[in-house]
Amino acid sequence: MKWIDRIKEWMGRRRLVREALAERRPVARNLATAGKVGIVYWARDETAHTQVKNYVKKVKEDLGIHKIMALGYVDERSLPHYISPKLNFDAFCIKDLNWYRIPQGNTVDNFIAEEYEVLIDLTLDDILPVQYIVAKSRARFKVGRYGEANKHFLDMMIDMAGSQSLPQLITQIDHYLMMINRSTEPSLN
Repeated sequence: MKWIDRIKEWMGRRRLVREALAERRPVARNLATAGKVGIVYWARDETAHTQVKNYVKKVKEDLGIHKIMALGYVDERSLPHYISPKLNFDAFCIKDLNWYRIPQGNTVDNFIAEEYEVLIDLTLDDILPVQYIVAKSRARFKVGRYGEANKHFLDMMIDMAGSQSLPQLITQIDHYLMMINRSTEPSLN
């Protein structure tokens, strides 16, 4: 990354932290009882995009959640061949970022404005455009990977214990979201 890009990123992060300190009251939700789910991710390659696509399919089939939207960020000037906007998927790229590396445009604005019951951040690194979307989202409950930079934006963070595996992050988030507010049947004993 060039030094000018580092300065832009630093200024964008300062702006993000300043704007993200708004008061909000998170509402913890079990993934199985959520009506609307949003997912943000970094589509760094076709494998990562496919893994998120399979997770969305699993959530739709296993839990019956049909109001699910995934928004991917591609760190390229244009969207690659393997990403095309579909019913449950949308994406943005570098040309959709302003000078501070803050995302803008209808795709991003519509995703931020939607009031998801659960927002899942599937990024393994601190990606400013994705963190901006998580911070500005009107979602009631925001979940993602543990990190110092995410403390200001997420309601629940999953510690990956040094692992940098997207499938493991997906498994861990899914596991813990299914444990929240789970109603248990009373025992007959």
